[in-house]
Amino acid sequence: MGGTTRSVEFTNRPGGRRTTGLLALLAGLLTGPGCEAPPPSPALPPPTVRVAPVVAASSFGELSLSGELRADQSWSLAFALPGTVQEVLVREGEAVRQGQVLARLDPRSARDALEIARAKAAQAEDAARRLAPMREQQTVAEVKLVEVETGLRQARLGVSLAEKNLLDTVLRAPAAGVIARRLTEPGTVVAPGAPVLTLVRIATLRAVAPLPERQVAAVQVGDPARVRIAAVDQEFAGQVRHLGVTANPLTRTYPVEVELANPGNLRIGMVAEVRLRVSAPGTALLVPNEALRGDEVGAPCLYVVGPDARLQRRQVKLAGYVDEGTALAGGVALGERVVVSGTPMLADGLLVRVAAPVAQP
Repeated sequence: MGGTTRSVEFTNRPGGRRTTGLLALLAGLLTGPGCEAPPPSPALPPPTVRVAPVVAASSFGELSLSGELRADQSWSLAFALPGTVQEVLVREGEAVRQGQVLARLDPRSARDALEIARAKAAQAEDAARRLAPMREQQTVAEVKLVEVETGLRQARLGVSLAEKNLLDTVLRAPAAGVIARRLTEPGTVVAPGAPVLTLVRIATLRAVAPLPERQVAAVQVGDPARVRIAAVDQEFAGQVRHLGVTANPLTRTYPVEVELANPGNLRIGMVAEVRLRVSAPGTALLVPNEALRGDEVGAPCLYVVGPDARLQRRQVKLAGYVDEGTALAGGVALGERVVVSGTPMLADGLLVRVAAPVAQP
């Protein structure tokens, strides 16, 4: 110790030649606490997840869809000619009657154009009146008669057009309804067709919801429906008014519209739960609603726990929503275990531990 070097002799066998070797005994360096190998890190346990089995149902019974309320009819109101807005006489949320004046353009240009058209018409009529005697006496060329008569017709049409333009400086309600949006203010220069106001009819409303393609054949126009509006905590009776013919390319669903009467407390955009009575032959595969997730592009998927306790991500096709859960048209098999809760960081192939089921009281 203390830096001393010792000579150690080794004998290969009894009676043999001795071999001398110099060993540097660095015991302090080799056995000191600074050179001890660190203990191995314990492996992280796999995350724990709760699962539920895929079960079967003989029929859907009542199909539940989530949608929103929309106006029964809507009009985007605009002026037919360019001009400067002189006044807007209504506000958003105001009820209006059919034919009511809603807004006006500055009419001076239209009035001047009408006066010019009337002056030209008077001139054309005077020319035709002066030419009448010569026409009776057949002392005027036929080409001159055609020219005067054509000028008179054009002048009269010019007056009619100018009168219409003057009328078009006033914007009127095409039907009774409620002003949903006010898109301009006095002093604004507007182009023809530029939206000025949005008028909606809300005496009746439409609850619009996505219908899975597997259920399209089970729903018909005219079918009764129930619509629950959570915002007002009420349920309303309605009727299927329209079933879309073009599917959403991502969700493969079709819009279904249910018409319902508005008692006065419903508003456009409220969340609507549409319930339809439908049935389907065969059996459906049901999973809890909590099992459904969305992939990178928003398509529905879920995670199945395989026999090796590793996750398998499955793309699924929705067939409907019922009280017991979500009906699937494929992607899983009866009895498979799907993840319903646990870590949000799920991935295909991840090793997991299944939580013990909670004992029922």
